[in-house]
This record gives sequence, C-alpha cells and structure tokens, in this order.
Amino acid sequence: GLIGFNLMSTGLWAMAYYITQMRQSRQLKRLSATPMRRSHFLAAQLLARFSFLVVEVPVVVLFAWLIFGVEVVGSPISLAFVILLGAAAFSALGLLAATRARTVESASGIINLLLLPMTVLSGVFFSASRFPDASQPFIQALPLTALNEALRAIYNEGASLLTLGPEVGLLLAWTVVPFLLALRLFRWQ
Repeated sequence: GLIGFNLMSTGLWAMAYYITQMRQSRQLKRLSATPMRRSHFLAAQLLARFSFLVVEVPVVVLFAWLIFGVEVVGSPISLAFVILLGAAAFSALGLLAATRARTVESASGIINLLLLPMTVLSGVFFSASRFPDASQPFIQALPLTALNEALRAIYNEGASLLTLGPEVGLLLAWTVVPFLLALRLFRWQ
C-alpha cells in the first residue's frame, strides 16, 4: 500500500507541479518556438519520472525487509514491471492534470481532487473491501486499487503477471488513456 501511495503521490505531484510551474514562468511558451513536438515533451517528462524510481522504491522495499522482515515472495521482475506500470499510470494522470492548469494553486487543487479519494478508498491504510458493496465497482476501477492489489499479490503470494491480467490491463488503460488525452489537450501556453 505504501509503495502504491508513494508512486501515486510522486507521479501526480511531480508531473503536474513541474509542468504548471513551467507554464506559469512562461518556459513552456519558449519551448513552443522550438521544433520539439508536444508528444516528445510529454513522453520525456514521463520517462524522466522513471529515474526517481531507482531511489524511491528500493528504499521502501529495503526498509520493509530490514525492519519488519517482509520479503518479496514473487518474481522481482514482475514486481519491477508492475511498479513501472503504476508509475507510468500516475505520471500520465499528472500530465493530464497539468494540461490546463494555469497556476500551481489550481494544479494543487486538481491533484488533491485525484489523490484524496484514491488514498481513502484504494487500500493504502485499510482494506478497500470494507466499503459498501455498491461502491466496489468504482473502487475496483481506480488505478491505485489495481496497483495495490497487484503489488500485494506479487509481494505476498508470489503471483505471476499472467494471473494479474485484470490489474495489469486496468493500469495499462490508466496509462494510455490519460496520456493520449494529455497529448490532445496540452497547450504550450
């Protein structure tokens, strides 16, 4: 849950805050004069986010192992794949949040609107199954729920990627759709 929460928080905040700050300081407007395409700029932002994973995730995994004796039961490759996919999904959502925000304050509001429901509902601090049955379809459609369930299945039960088809598919959808929407809605100014 904490790995998922960390990926969500940093993916959303890093993307939305940075791009909105660039827009507010008119750096994006300057980039519009270059031959760089919007798709290249947004893809570069997404890929740059992955560089933080090298430090971000191992610290949590190492801490859990050293302090609490929690070991990864599943494949480290499967775990790394799900982590990268989760980071991509939340980075794409962060890009989408930043497409129209003019100020850092408005970006902050959008991020909090996305972050709060997922933090409460997606099983970060307590089980998502405790919520009423009527809310379960909505909760199961959230990217953080899919990420947390996939991470727990690999981490605790040794699940393979083949058994995590629904979670991986949902995370792929939460990566591709927001990225394509961000690409369509993004403006340099």
